[in-house]
Amino acid sequence: MEYKQNKGFLLSRSARGVELEFVMPRELEGKFFARLYARGPLNDEALGDPARVWAALSAEYGGRPLAAPHQVHGVNIIEASEREALPARSEADGVFTGAGCRVLASLRFADCTPVVIARDGAEPWMMILHSGFKGTMLNISAAALKRFGDGSADRKIWAWIGPRIGGCCYSRRADDPVTREALAIFSPECANKKDGLVFFDIGGEIRRQLTACGVPDENIFDFGGCTRCENEIFYSYRAGDQEKRNFLLAGCSTNRENM
Repeated sequence: MEYKQNKGFLLSRSARGVELEFVMPRELEGKFFARLYARGPLNDEALGDPARVWAALSAEYGGRPLAAPHQVHGVNIIEASEREALPARSEADGVFTGAGCRVLASLRFADCTPVVIARDGAEPWMMILHSGFKGTMLNISAAALKRFGDGSADRKIWAWIGPRIGGCCYSRRADDPVTREALAIFSPECANKKDGLVFFDIGGEIRRQLTACGVPDENIFDFGGCTRCENEIFYSYRAGDQEKRNFLLAGCSTNRENM
């Protein structure tokens, strides 16, 4: 099967299934990595349980601890630490990690958007976020950058917007109060009204939010596509994947052998 290759991403297949690498810029090579494990035997067997995923994967990453919060579609972000590592499951939709942190970060997705933000500098850091429809309405990207960013708007910060349900498939009833609330938040180009429905481009809105926070547009990588339309590659709740999830793993160092 041939997969599209988008700037900032590398899609491949392993014995675990489909894997999507978030390609780091030269400044962050060897400092951080982010990898999405998508459709395949690993996540088919795990059924959305991060502990089961990690039981199968941890040896490849030197048995490092894993932070895997219980996601609640909010804006709380935890810091990767031994205290937050499995079996702990704090309620949060983001994980922050700094250089040298041994604890890895993870989140799970099935139509919601994985967002990765990383910064170079004297104290480099990375954040992974779960930004679905509600998280995007709440602007978790801005909440994360306000809490952990240093307020600078320069070229040393990058962001990746991962695979999610597209504006072609994510719709809500126009007469739903939440839809009306969202229309007041989403930019007009990210909300298309048709036949009593509103189709929301969540990824496009996230990009707008990131640029509004000072992330240079040229430093934002967007995988695009649609998890529902590309269900042979990614799990999609709206395509019928009730329990299976795409698993995002991130943290310090890209070299597995040196973990």
